[in-house]
Amino acid sequence: MPVSPDEIKQAIFDIDETKAPRPDGYSLGFFKAAWLVVGREVTQAILEFFSTGRLLKQVNATLISLIPKVSTPTVVGEFRPISCCNVLYKVITKVLVQRMRSILDKLISPSQNAFVPGDNILLAQELFSGYNQRHLPPRCALKVDLRKAYDTVEWDFLHAVLTLFGFREQFILWIVECVTTPSYSVCLNGSPHGFFRGARRLRQGDPMSPYLFVLVMEVLSLIVQQLIDQDGGFSYNWRCGAMHLFQLGFADDLLLFSKADTTSVLVFKRALTVFADLSGLHANLHKSHLILSRSATPLRDDLLAALDFQEGHLPRYHSWHPS
Repeated sequence: MPVSPDEIKQAIFDIDETKAPRPDGYSLGFFKAAWLVVGREVTQAILEFFSTGRLLKQVNATLISLIPKVSTPTVVGEFRPISCCNVLYKVITKVLVQRMRSILDKLISPSQNAFVPGDNILLAQELFSGYNQRHLPPRCALKVDLRKAYDTVEWDFLHAVLTLFGFREQFILWIVECVTTPSYSVCLNGSPHGFFRGARRLRQGDPMSPYLFVLVMEVLSLIVQQLIDQDGGFSYNWRCGAMHLFQLGFADDLLLFSKADTTSVLVFKRALTVFADLSGLHANLHKSHLILSRSATPLRDDLLAALDFQEGHLPRYHSWHPS
């Protein structure tokens, strides 16, 4: 279905107008307040993209703001980069996201809960209940931290993922044009500096990035399931067997569940290796943890050696929640 002027207007008025001005200097509040004056030209500019599939470089210019992670940052790694995109670009991606959301629940496993309604936090708490009891069957969970998750997604892999899930070629070309043509400047002391183009990554701050990342992570689920079917030796967490559940996802937070045995955790390790080779997304071994139930303590050394993960522990007084 072609994009309509009404769809564009609805997208503009649905976006939060309190966001800071973007590289073009105009905020959403300006466009909403002046819609009777600028609405026709804005609509024509956006329809031009959906007709030609090409973005002007000015529309996809991006300002990177550096947000300190600590009170007194001293190195670049202590800043979090946030991409500030132009209003026209955000409206284009808002239209794409609205169309994507309408079918996302048909493509994504119920175990991913970033933008699919569900009860994953409650389910995670239930799966961790009884971890301190010795008499229950041994089980384990891998809390996987993906190194620079958005920043390392390969564009060719993203194109392949969209094709895999059956998106129409025109829709894929719109997304690829948005993702692969940004230019960047860095905001320092309130002023933009430098100019460079991206080579890979999903932008933090791009409305479309979280939804694309969920589709990318669904590929990991498919890889794990394929290895489980092929291996035959995988054992589910005893609470998960009836549902054939092995994964819970919350955007870029990932939990993998199994019985505490070497064969099962090696299935996860192989899946993460295959996924890393395909996507560019690697587990951060220094921040990824293996969480063992008390009944699995005798297996601790073997499981940690098999994974190269750090040992993790459940908080004593707080329920688990994604970081």
